[in-house]
Amino acid sequence: MSPQRFLWGSGTSAYQTEGAWNQDGKGPSIWDSFTHSVTEKLDRMTANVASDSYNRWEEDVKALEYLSVRSYSFSLSWPRLFPDGNARGQPNSAAVEHYSRLIEKLLEKKIQPIVTLHHWDLPQVLQERYGGWKNDTLVGLFEDYAAFCFHTFGSRVRYWLTMHNPFLMAVQGYGTGVHAPGEKGGPAGSLIVAHNLIRAHAKAWHTYNNHFRSTQMGKVSIVLGSHWVEPQRGQTTAVNVGLCQQSIEAVLGWFANPIFGNGDYPVSLKDKHGALLPTFTPEEKLWVQKTADFFALSFGPNNLRLGRNLVHYGQTVTPDLRRLLGWIKLEYGDPSVLVAEGGWFSEARVGREDTVAIYLMKSFINQVLRAIKFDGVQVFGYSAWSLVDGFEWNYDYTIRRGLFYVDFSQQDRTRTPKTSQGLVSLALHADWAKPANPFLESHM
Repeated sequence: MSPQRFLWGSGTSAYQTEGAWNQDGKGPSIWDSFTHSVTEKLDRMTANVASDSYNRWEEDVKALEYLSVRSYSFSLSWPRLFPDGNARGQPNSAAVEHYSRLIEKLLEKKIQPIVTLHHWDLPQVLQERYGGWKNDTLVGLFEDYAAFCFHTFGSRVRYWLTMHNPFLMAVQGYGTGVHAPGEKGGPAGSLIVAHNLIRAHAKAWHTYNNHFRSTQMGKVSIVLGSHWVEPQRGQTTAVNVGLCQQSIEAVLGWFANPIFGNGDYPVSLKDKHGALLPTFTPEEKLWVQKTADFFALSFGPNNLRLGRNLVHYGQTVTPDLRRLLGWIKLEYGDPSVLVAEGGWFSEARVGREDTVAIYLMKSFINQVLRAIKFDGVQVFGYSAWSLVDGFEWNYDYTIRRGLFYVDFSQQDRTRTPKTSQGLVSLALHADWAKPANPFLESHM
């Protein structure tokens, strides 16, 4: 695969950047409800306007052109398309037209759209009516939503991602309550939610495989996040290595093992949680297994922060993307890999000279290049996260992750290139991948 075939790009998510929270018929999401609620301790910032990408999407496309990227990863807003959450009803035509215009403009500029169905912004009505992802009714509702999106946009989209980092949805949304919907169900709540998310993903993949793949010829996966942990120097005992393995299995393996492995949860997870862990029937194991056409990975500050809570004495969490990619290759049979989220953050006060983010992003890009060249990992794309500054979840606007700076105090939300965006241009000229990646060669 030549450098010109590598899917170098950037990405955003709908809730973090779109704003327009109640514009053109959009319904509220769980994140709208979560950020609008006021507790005694916290008056949360909102993403009511955020980067205003719903109205300024053409400026985002110009930013992508400025970077000369070849792909753009973005998510569809389920409550914007279906305010009542029911994809069997009539969609919000304004939302359909918005996403259609965006996709058409990207293709016109020869930028490949990589479309995520669900990046955490569940319709609030589904949370109120069913309890959100705790209820397996959502598995079928998500299948309907996926089918609509495949039918409506699929003739123009080659790469689909069903959901983004379900680990964080399950743990921080329904376990610790740090994220929307703010439920503190502990491990029991997280395990049930994760089980339903895996089943919903599998439903969506089978829907595409059975009804759309033959005509649309696209690929479908799920973005899984992880940290990397390894023994400290001088602590490389068999026991410690085993504990590091379990630490990765408790995050990445929780979702990857059913989908990319044997269709079931890792043994270490079963030993840890016992009867709390839901089970797959023998039929479900076969049905969930191999429901991804490539491995999509998220590697950044969110998982690395949580990973530090999982380490034992003599272990260290490091931002070593190369070793994680090597682990995925060995563990799951050398899949083709898209780094669907790669990047770091800077404090909001830093402004446009984001030197720490530059250092980490440069390191990640170099690690991917080494993984390809020296370890033979089949990485076919990298999305530098994120395109523009946006709402950073529980950190609201105190940190920034964009390649383009957004002044949130200004109504026009002008996009200004940061120093870090220069890395993108440099990376475009890197000799990315030898030998050729057959996956990408056959889908370009």
